[in-house]
This record gives sequence, C-alpha cells and structure tokens, in this order.
Amino acid sequence: AGALGAAAAAMASPDSPGSTADLILRHLAGRSLLVVLDNCEHVIDQAAALADTLVGAIPGLRLIATSREPLGVPGEILAPVGGLAVAAAVELFVDRARAVQPGFAADGHTRPVIEDVCRRLDGLPLAVELAAARLRALTLTTLAERLDDRFRLLTGGARTALPRQQTLRAVVDWSYDLLFEDERRLFARLSVFVGGCELAAAEAVCADDEVPHGEILDVLSRLVDKSLVAAPTTGRAARFTQLQTLWQYGRDRLDESGEADAMRASHGAHYRQMAEDAYEGVRGAAGLMWRERLTSESGNLRSALDWFIATGDADAALSLASGMAWLWFINSDFVEGARWLGDALGTKGQRRPELAATAHAWHGFFVGMSSSPAAGVSECETAAAALRTSDDPVRLAEALVCRAAVLVRANEFGRSLEVLGEAHDLLQRAGDGWLLAVHDLMVAWNLFSLGRLEDAETAARSSVERFDAQRETWAVVSPLIALAYIAEARGDLGGASAAYQTLLGRCRAAGHLTYLPLSLVPLAGLRARQGDDAAADSLYEEAIGCSLNPWLSADAMVGQAAVARRLGDLARARALLDAAGGRYADLDLPAGQARALAGLAWWALAADQVSDAAVFAADAAEAASASGDPATQVLADTAVAAVTAIADPTRRNAEAFVSLARRRSRGLVHHSLTDEPDVAALAARIALPAR
Repeated sequence: AGALGAAAAAMASPDSPGSTADLILRHLAGRSLLVVLDNCEHVIDQAAALADTLVGAIPGLRLIATSREPLGVPGEILAPVGGLAVAAAVELFVDRARAVQPGFAADGHTRPVIEDVCRRLDGLPLAVELAAARLRALTLTTLAERLDDRFRLLTGGARTALPRQQTLRAVVDWSYDLLFEDERRLFARLSVFVGGCELAAAEAVCADDEVPHGEILDVLSRLVDKSLVAAPTTGRAARFTQLQTLWQYGRDRLDESGEADAMRASHGAHYRQMAEDAYEGVRGAAGLMWRERLTSESGNLRSALDWFIATGDADAALSLASGMAWLWFINSDFVEGARWLGDALGTKGQRRPELAATAHAWHGFFVGMSSSPAAGVSECETAAAALRTSDDPVRLAEALVCRAAVLVRANEFGRSLEVLGEAHDLLQRAGDGWLLAVHDLMVAWNLFSLGRLEDAETAARSSVERFDAQRETWAVVSPLIALAYIAEARGDLGGASAAYQTLLGRCRAAGHLTYLPLSLVPLAGLRARQGDDAAADSLYEEAIGCSLNPWLSADAMVGQAAVARRLGDLARARALLDAAGGRYADLDLPAGQARALAGLAWWALAADQVSDAAVFAADAAEAASASGDPATQVLADTAVAAVTAIADPTRRNAEAFVSLARRRSRGLVHHSLTDEPDVAALAARIALPAR
C-alpha cells in the first residue's frame, strides 16, 4: 500500500476511480519511459508486486528500483551500488568542508588524511558530508582520530532531510530495524570478526541455540541479500565481509546485547585452533593454501591474540603466537614475528613451561634475525636449556635450529655447526624430513661462510632434495639461493647469473614475492661486477620496493648508492646512504652501519672530499671491528686503503691497495661486497710498473 500510494501521489491523481494499481497502469499505458521506485526495502513485498505488475503489462517500461535487497521478480538484474571512489569522495568532502570552512583545500598535507577518512567511511556520501560538516568545530586531524566513535561524531545533518538521513546512526538504524530477530543477532555477532570470515568460521563461532549451526548459511545469505554483508567469491572460498561503518554498528549492538564476551571467547578459541593447526600445515604440500589462509585471517588471529592478552590467558596467547612462527620464518617476516611473540610473552597469568620456552625460542630467533643477534642468541640458549627437561625432542630440536640460525647471523659459524649437530641427531631419530631440510640449509650457510664451498654445496643440495621430497615449494627457494651464492663465490659469474634468473622466475611464477629480494640483491651486485650499472640500479630499486626486512632493504640501498655514484648521481647516492644508515641505526646493527660508512667513504672520494672520506673510512673500520662480520671487515679495510692511497699517493700506499685488491680477487667472494667495481677500477688506475 505504501508503494502504491507513493506512486499514485507522484502522478497527482490519487482520487481517480479504480484501484491504485489500475490508475498507474492507465497512466503509463502505451508509453515508453523510465520509472524509478526509491527506498523499496521498507515495503519490499508491495514494491515487488507493483514492479511485477508494471513490467508485465507495459512493454515499453524500464524500471529502476533502489533497495537494500532484491525485489525478487522475474527479469530483475542486480546492480550493486558501492560507496564513492576515493577521488570522488575526497572531492565531495572538500566541497562540503568549504561550506563551513571557506578556503579549505586538499593539499599535500591534508589530502592523505582526507583520503584515510573517506576510506574508513567506506565512501558513503552521507557519512562523508557529515564528517566534513564537523570541521566547524574540529581540526581535520582530530576528526580522523575520532572516527572510531563515528556514530556519536557524525550527526547534525540538514534539518530539511528526512529524520533517517540526519545522522549516520539513523541511516543504519533504518536498515537494522527491518531485520528479523535471527538476522539481527547474527549481524551483531559477525562484528567479532576483523576483516571478515569464511562460512565455516561463522558457523563455528556464531552458532548457538538461538541461531543453530544449520541455519547460519540461510541467515547469512539473507544479510547478503539485504546489503548488510558482502560475499565476494574471487578467492579460494567465499569470504563474508562488511563495510567498516556496518561493522562498527554491529560491534556496538554486540556490546549492548550482553553476548560480546562469549562471542570473543568463541572467536579466540576458533583462531587459536587454526594457529595450532597451521604450525604443521604451513610446511610441505599444503603450505601454499595455509599461507594464503593465514594471510587473509591475520586480522582475526591478531584480534584473538589481543583477547587472550586482555583476559590473561597466557597459554592460549603463547600457543597462538607460536603456531604462526613457521609462517614468519618462511616469509622472512622477522619483525612481525618478534612483535607478536613479544606481546604474547608479556601476557599476565600462569603458563606451561614448555609453551613459554618454545615461544622464547622463536622470539629469540626473530629478534636475532631482525635486530639484535646477541640478544637473540641469549634468549634461544635459555629456551633450549629449559626444553632439555621436556619429553618432546622435536620441540627441543626446533629451538636448537632457531639458536643455530641466529648464531649464523652473529657470525659464530663454528658454534652454530655444533648446535646443528645436536639438532640433527634428534631430528634423525624423529624422522622429521622437513626440519632436516631446514637443518641442512643452516649447515650450508655456515660452511659457505667458512669458505668450505664444496661441503656447502653438498649440504645445500641435500636441503633441496629433502624439501622436494616433502613437496615444499616455498622454503626450497632458500637452498636454491645458497647454490647461486656458492657459484658466485667460486667466480662462476655466468652460472650464478643463470641461477639467480631461474630463482627469480620461479619466485614470480609461484607468487613467492617475499623471497624476491634475496635473489634481486645479489643479482644486482653481480650485474654491477659485470659492468652493467643500469641493470643493477633497476634490480636494487625492485628489491627495496618489495623487501619486508629492513636490514635487507638497507643493504640494497647501500648497493644502489654505489651504482648511483658510478652513474654520476652523487646527490641520490648520498640520500640512499643516509637512509640506509638510519635504518641500520634503528636496528642497532654495527655491520650495517659499517657498510653505510664504507659507502660514504667512496662517495666522498668521488666528490673530491678526501678529508671527509678519511673520517668515514675510519668510522667504518671501527664499526666493522665491533660487528665481527668478515665481509663487512673487508669492506671497511678496503675503504681505508683506498682513501690512504688517494690522500697520500706514495708507492707504498699504492702497492698496499693493489695487494689488498689481489688478495680479495683470490679469496672467497662475498656477494654482499658492493665495492668490487670500484676496487678493480682504482687498482687499475694506481697500479705501478715493477721496479
């Protein structure tokens, strides 16, 4: 009746004889035109009946109906209408902001904040308009900070608008009030998820006697039909999501319902189990599926961890965070691993000793690999000592492998091999082929660093074979990288180049983007050694852009700075070195700082600032000595010798530099040495004839 009456009123003939439907049909008969039925959701049945009658009786009619749910009539074509694109939303925001703050503009400072506000408001025009109007009393920064409380913030629409369009809450209330009780209940419960969920998760977390497990799909489908939940199906499985505004509204309703704690506990238990299953799942044939799943569920996993921390459930927090450890290990995402495990270890409450020791082993590994090798070694040693009293040899072996890996990072190769020997015996008895592949990989890196290239190659090939036997397509990239490094260290530049190219192709084809920098950086160095600085520059640029590891991206910056300097761009070279030095300082890596300082010494020589070059070289030597890293020491010693040979060009100093260059060419080639082209050029320039 509401839809019919509205349609009749729009034609200004409410009192004509016959039914309202007959009146409309007579008015439209024989005409070819477009009719719009707006806001049909509150009279959905009547609107559907009217639409079906009209399109069936009037051949030339085209009908557009706006509604939060389909009319469900024959011939209907759905055209979902989303929020405004960011650019359009920003334009609308600026236009409405100028009405309350003349002269307001989206400039380099304000545009990123405005874009963030518009994204968080899902590009909803009314929400954007209400937010802009708040600039009467708030600064833009304060507005952005208060958006988490958007329903209190976004009020005060035009007095001439309908009541339901005067506040953001009223707009959502309008849709919520039209829901059935089971729809309202599930709508609120879905807000426990962060970033959406799959159907199985909704069934596991949200079902109870009020909304039984078997009815979740039906109720969820109705919420999708009513535009309160979205269900894109582009991924491996349908994932149900909500606009941020609807999610926040649902969370407020959940808090009001008294069910919030129960839902969050159920949510936490579900994602704890997922993390525990992932500990084995990310390894081997199913690894790719598990990594994709964990990546899409990262928001839910983090939310579950925060719930356990807030409620003092230390065992659950430690179990969840440790369950994710192999994912961060395989992805080389050491900073994220250190953050999650550090937070979990800070949970108040009782914890099982073996869970705490395992978490400490992994935390020590991630800290050691991302920032402080010394601290990481110490924490791993303590964790391994605690696990010796447990009855789980594999858990102890994992802790030993973590410790050995950090010892490699700390350049304590002999100690690392000793620890790996103990781990090997435990893993051999347990028959864990995947962990034995990791063990062989660590052995290969140790032997490579000690210059034992043949033994290193044997260990690396064993690692590849073991990973292949486990059908591991991701972690196998690491021993393949080791084989490329070994070829380069032997001076087989052609073989190394082919190995890196194969690796890059394999990584890109399989989507192993996190491993790209591990191939790009050494390949860039190799291209520079071959005299192709332009190609090296491009490779370094790609590595910097895709690296998740701050120390690896800083290494790439040092290499790219050398390339930029040789290409004549001293300003860019200096900016890269300063940026790299800043990252190394933040990470407290003396070896990194030494690399940046050695690069600055070469930069100063190119800029004819010999006295500054001497200072940089001396500082590099001091930092290298503190680091204990052999390759870094070579870089620093070479910088000192180069500066000395140029600042004081005596025959003795020239011969000293040329002798150092020759020793380097005959020794183990470190792929991390970015000064090879400079050393060769300077040695050729100052070489003296025999006496």
